[in-house]
Amino acid sequence: MSQGITQRIRWTTQDLELLPENEGIRYEIIDGELFVTRAPHARHQQTCGRIFRQLDYYPRVSKTKEEIERRN
Repeated sequence: MSQGITQRIRWTTQDLELLPENEGIRYEIIDGELFVTRAPHARHQQTCGRIFRQLDYYPRVSKTKEEIERRN
């Protein structure tokens, strides 16, 4: 009885260049393994943008305990 040998293909960035460009499809290589996923929907991107703006704005409007004590 013979055992099959499974060889793992290690993808490279050069391999990515050979794949077709499809709108809405995203290719990623992680540790030599190819992952194919849908690109995020516009609503997802908008939500991420809103979260980023809030996180970026927060340090400008929040006051630390030391800032409050200095002003009093």
